[in-house]
Order: sequence, then structure tokens, then C-alpha cells
Amino acid sequence: MGFPEELKNLKRWVGYRLVPDKDGGKPKKVPINAVTGGNAKSNDPASWCDYQTAKDAADQFGYNGIGFMFVKEDGFVGIDVDHCYDPEANTFNEVATAIMSRQPTYMEFSPSGDGIHLWFKGIKPKGASKNTETGVEMYDSVRYFTVTERPLPGCLDTVAEALPDTLSWVHDHFLKKKQRAKKKTKKKSGEKLTDEEIIEKATDAGNGEIFAELMAGKWEGKYPSQSEADMALCMKLAFWSGKDKEQMDRIFRTSGLFREKWDQKHHADGATYGEETLERAVESTESVYSTGNDSPIFEYEGMYFRVKGDNVYPITNFVIRPIEMIKTDDEAQMTCDFLTKRNEVFTMSFMTMDMANQQKFKNMLSSRTISLSWYGGDGDLELFKNFIAGLDWPLKYGVKALGIYEHEGRYVFVSDAGSIDAKGNPVENLVQLEKYRSIKTGILNTDMLTAGKLKDLGKWMLEYNEPAKTISILSWTAACFIKPHLMMAGIKFPHLFLIGEAGSGKSTTLERAILPVFSTDKVTAATQVTQFTLMKESASSNLVPMPLDEFKPSKIDKLKINALYNHFRDTYDGHDGQRGRADQTMVTYKLLAPLVVAGEESADEAAIRERSIELLFSKKDLKKPEYRDAFQRVAANEKLLQDFGRTILDMALSVRAAEVAKWHKEGVGKFSKELPSRVVNNLACCFAGLKLIESLCARAGLSFSDVFPFGFDACIRYLEHGAKEYLLDGGTNNQSVVEQTFEIMARMGLDGKTEYNLSDDKTKLFIRLSQVYDKYTKYRKDYAIVGEVLTYAQFKKQLMHSDVFLQHNVQHKFNGKNCKCWVINYQTLLEHCDVSGFDTEDGDEVKPLN
Repeated sequence: MGFPEELKNLKRWVGYRLVPDKDGGKPKKVPINAVTGGNAKSNDPASWCDYQTAKDAADQFGYNGIGFMFVKEDGFVGIDVDHCYDPEANTFNEVATAIMSRQPTYMEFSPSGDGIHLWFKGIKPKGASKNTETGVEMYDSVRYFTVTERPLPGCLDTVAEALPDTLSWVHDHFLKKKQRAKKKTKKKSGEKLTDEEIIEKATDAGNGEIFAELMAGKWEGKYPSQSEADMALCMKLAFWSGKDKEQMDRIFRTSGLFREKWDQKHHADGATYGEETLERAVESTESVYSTGNDSPIFEYEGMYFRVKGDNVYPITNFVIRPIEMIKTDDEAQMTCDFLTKRNEVFTMSFMTMDMANQQKFKNMLSSRTISLSWYGGDGDLELFKNFIAGLDWPLKYGVKALGIYEHEGRYVFVSDAGSIDAKGNPVENLVQLEKYRSIKTGILNTDMLTAGKLKDLGKWMLEYNEPAKTISILSWTAACFIKPHLMMAGIKFPHLFLIGEAGSGKSTTLERAILPVFSTDKVTAATQVTQFTLMKESASSNLVPMPLDEFKPSKIDKLKINALYNHFRDTYDGHDGQRGRADQTMVTYKLLAPLVVAGEESADEAAIRERSIELLFSKKDLKKPEYRDAFQRVAANEKLLQDFGRTILDMALSVRAAEVAKWHKEGVGKFSKELPSRVVNNLACCFAGLKLIESLCARAGLSFSDVFPFGFDACIRYLEHGAKEYLLDGGTNNQSVVEQTFEIMARMGLDGKTEYNLSDDKTKLFIRLSQVYDKYTKYRKDYAIVGEVLTYAQFKKQLMHSDVFLQHNVQHKFNGKNCKCWVINYQTLLEHCDVSGFDTEDGDEVKPLN
């Protein structure tokens, strides 16, 4: 691959020579007219030539290289990123990585070997062309780029047409000068404290008794010698006087510590003991007291003090040394060292809301120790917040949930262990807030799979159970890694339900075949969750799933099962969770984590099931030797599964959301149109997961069938078969509540003469619904039939909007007597459910099933 021909064909070329800088800086690249040998000018096209002439002249006359002149009318824009590449480590810095990943185009290394040049077709945004802090420059005219013809691996061999926001994004992020938060510095006021005011304030301060004792000359028992006491008093005087040595000297001479030694010469340069002590005190004092309009909060001798009128009093027994501030869209987390008067150091993180009032702030200070104290009031806390906000906090950006985010033009994976981009480079300025670290993963501690190990693992991953189950599990697991991409496109993501009898292998599959891919092992019992724990866990990850085990709706109390069902609905539909606090405020949670649920019973609401990929496990699955052997191999290779997850993560970081949305759209067209739309959406998400794996195989130089025992198209068929077999009971639709109700009524043993009739052609069912429905609700209770039960009013409403409804309030003869009834399309009802119990000869009673 060579330099783009479209640029070679332009007469914009010069040579250049390196000329030493007269001021001792780095050599200057002076452009040379390749025809005359004189200097070329960026605003004089007559001093330029064609590519080949410049190339030949450089070879013949020993120029350091050739260069390309930019002309605005040509429509080319060049971006130069200096000192961004480490040849030994073969890594780029964050600035270069962000710009390169924004849009592919022709890119090459600069002559130094540690910089890069990028070319685009477009218009340079107005404003700055160079930012020395970021090392980025951008030009479209009156400048030239040196050309090395050393392209970056994998770049285009043509100049790309810049996307609408590419150049503006680079300009906004890396060329515009950004205002930085500066540490507040105290300004000396023009009005100084008098000697008397200093003595008064220092004596009235929180630790004023020490000052008073030193002024009285009482140092024995408190300091090893009087020299240490002299220094202690001088440092206090340095603080209150603003390091005014004359004033310090005057006040010291009035103290009980003053002695003849103060004026004795102690050094060869003639300095007295007093002068030397004052000098050392000034040098050792970091902050000073200031009058005027400065902050009323100040640091003094390891504490913070408040100035209020003529009063000075302590508000803490500690000082703060900032480590970092992490900002999100709606809050901030600060991490700092708390240093106490006893030289204890406590590193703690706290949120902005922890300073909402004194009680919360005190609770935060006491969360790890009893050594930190707050002495101030509410008004002091507000001033203190303003004071610490002005400290020099290194700034980072934060997210609440671990997972994938778009950050500075690239996708980044963020976890409690750190953040990386698609190339595995650490991203230092994006972190997960400590408060939200509930679901955790060790995926960053794993390795990338080689092609050989990928083939080894692929042999077993689809053969430890029926293909409809293993393929559904693999595709859903892979799709979790692109759930953030699907969310960006507004696509809903299904839950995974593993249902089956005890001992059928569902929990083992969850723990040994699914969770290791995410390098996590935490499983929560569905019987132990609360609404709060559900929301908190779900808000802590947008990629690693939240596993629930022991799901048995019939054994879980009604309040808990309602909380679970609401959570299942809200998570799928993308709704936020909300919880009230004792102080009457509301907390909102983004419900992001994929859900995988294992249990002996499926959800008894059709709407919940349709939001899921449901798989039915059986003990007979464990009897096949080939299944057991494959599962033992999968379970014994936890490290391979973890590395597989790390490799999928890397692939997910490399693919854009638009591409994933295309996969999903393609998947929608792969499945039967007779299936419910939710089911098709769910299968399309799994299809996207398979496409991600297919891309992973291709990157390893393999086809899908090279790795797995089934081809890609076969996997699609198994996905649909699994949905029909396990979720839809062999059909193409889930039963509605109305259909489930009639199916139970048909086996209740209703009287076929007085409670219902069938028309002679058996196309219509006449039923006295008002009296039958009371029997139905009692029957369910008597026989402990689990599932959703509607009130009579709700049932009538849903029935009237169903496709089995014909008429209501119709007069019909029951056993010779006219009564009002409902008319149901019996043939349509038969197509959707088993209601054959209504079809009895001469109204024979159907006995209820026990």
C-alpha cells in the first residue's frame, strides 16, 4: 500500500531539509523548491512541483524528505499528532487512539517515528490550528506536511471523505483550549493584622491555649527543648502574620520564650539564632491567614478553621489532600486522604450527596474510623463545601455501571479493575464509581484466545446438551457483550430462563458454562431478593448479567414475586426503577444488567415469558454419554471460557453500534413471521450474538464452521426451534390469559345444559360467564393452580378485545330457559388451546382433573 494517488497527482510537492534552530530548539523543516533548489513558500504555488520531481530531487540532492502543501480549494485537511507513538511498546497514546478510531482514512508515521499524520477530505473548523498541550495540529492551507509514505497498518490507501462530525469532533476535543480548574490561592489583603490582633486571634483559635502557653514561656513537658518551642511559636506567628518576619520578630520578643540567645550570631554568614529561626519558620509554613474577602475557611496546623466576624474557631480535626474527583452527569465522587492531628491518614471516597447535611457528612466521616471529627454547623458546612471544591482535584469522568461506553470517539470497557479500549490500552480518565460496584468481573485479568484454543473450545460448547439449548445459550451469552450497542439503537434485550426439574443441570449450566465467560460467579437466590437489591444489582452493569437461581413462582410470596415480575418487565422495556427514601426523596436506577434466571418453574405470565429466551432442561438430557463428556470438558476448562469472554469483549469494543443494529435487522428477517414480534426481536438479538462470534472467528482466520460443530444457518434454525419448542409449547404463540382461563374452565366439569352450550355445528360456545367465573376462581384456589388470575371486570375487558370474542349479553336457551350469555368463537379457541372438554355428548359432565 502506497501514498494515495489522488494526492500524488496534484502539483503540491516540495522537498525539505532539517536546519538547526539558532535558539537551540529542535531542527526546523525548511521547505525546498525541488526545481531550483531555493526555498519553497507555502503561499507561492510557483515554488512547488509534481510528486516525481520532488522525489527525484530528494534522492539526487540528499534532502531529508519531501512534503505536501495544503491549498484550501483542494478540500484536503491534515491532522498532525506529535509524540503519540511508542515504537518499543507498539502503542499509541489516548489522543492518537481516539482520533484514529473516529474514522478510517489514510494515516502514516511522521519522520520522527513517534508521531502520525492523517488526511481527510473536508473543511477545517474555524479556530485554533495547534494545541501544544494535546500535541494536535490541523491545517487545510498555508502549511505543508512532511511525507514518509510509511502507512499505519490496516489504514485506508485513499483519503476518506470526512463524516459530518469527524473534523469538528477532533477540533472540539483536541484543539480548542480548555479552561482548567485551578487551585484557589490566597491573596494577601492590603490590610494587615496588628500585633495585638494577631495575639488575640491566635489565642482565641481552637488550639489557642498552646499559643498562649508558648507566649507565656511555658514549654517544659511539651517540647524536647526550648529551641523546638521557639520554632513552634514562630510558625504560628508566620501563619497569622502572613510570613512577615519583622512582625514575627516583634511579637516573639514580647513572649516568655525570648532570651539572649535570640540575638546571638550562630552562623558564619553573621545570621543570628533568631533570624535563622524566623527564616526556617517561614519556609516551613505552607498556608497563611488572610483578611479581606478571601474564603472564611482556612487550614492551620492540621485543622480547618472558620473566621466569623472577630471569631476564629476550628471546624475539623483533619485536613484534606485531594487524590481525584470523578464526575458523572448527575453527581461526583471525590477520593482524598484525610490527615488528622495525630498524623493518621485515611483514604476515603465520598459522594457530593454525603455533604448534603451535617448528619450525612458525619456518617461518612465515621464510616471507617472514629478519628475524624466535624465541629462546625450547617452554615460552616456550606462554606466548607465551597472551600474544598476549590482545591486542586485531578479530574476524571465516571460511570455507574460496569460495561461498554462510547468515550472520546471510541468504545471503552469500564470495570472496578480499570478501563481499556479496543486495543487493550488503559483508559485512565474513565472509571466506575465505587458506590455502584455491585456486580463485579475479573475479565481484565484474563487472556485473549488463540485460534487453536478457540477451535478446541468450540468443539464442546455446543455439544453438552441439545443443540437448541446450547446454541441459544451461546448466542445469548455473546449478545450480552453487545447489549450496550443494542441499547444505543433502542433495541430491547431478552432475559434467559433456564427451567427444569430438580437435578436437570440448569444451575450447573449457569455456574459452569455461562458465568465463567464473564469471569464472575456471584449468584443470588430469587427467594432472597428485595426490590432494592434487584435495582441496585441491575444498575451496576450493562454487560455482565445478573444471575438469579431457585426461581419458583409458586413458592415465593406474592409481594416478592410481584417485585420480580415488575423487574423483569421494566428491565426488558428499558424503564427506570425507583425507590423512595426516608427523607421523602426518590432514587432512580437505570436497569441495565442482562438477566439469567434458573428455576423449576417458568413465569406464569405470558408477557414475562415472551420477554425471554426460555429453555427447558430435563434429567434425560444428562443420560447421554456424549453430552456428559462434553459438559465435563467445558466445566474443566474454566480458564478457556474466561479467555473466550475476554476475546468476545475485545471484538465487541471493535464493532460500532450501527453495525450491530444491522445485524439485528438482518436477524428479524431470518425467523418465521408467524412468531410474536417480541419473540422475533429476542431471537434477532441472539442472531446478533452469533454474528459477533462469526466476526471473532473471521478475525482469527477461521470460519464459523471451522470452530463449531454446526454451521451458521443451522444455528439459526435451532434458535427458532428452541423458541417454538420451549417457549411456545410447540406452536407459534403463547397462550393469553383469556385462553388459559377457558382451558381451565373446559376441565372443571361444568354443566353442559345449564352453564354452557355448543352450537349444533360446534363453531360457537354459549357460556353464562357471570356464574361460571365465580366457580373458576374457586376451582383454581381449591386445586392450587398457579398463574395469573384476572378480576371478572378485567377478564371481560380482555375477552372483548380478543380474537375469540363474538357477542355478549345475548339471549340463549339453557335447559329450556332463556338466559343472557357470552358467545365465543369455539373453532378459533380450539386452535389456540385445549378446550375439548367443552365438547361432550348430550351435555355429559366432565369430571375435574385432580
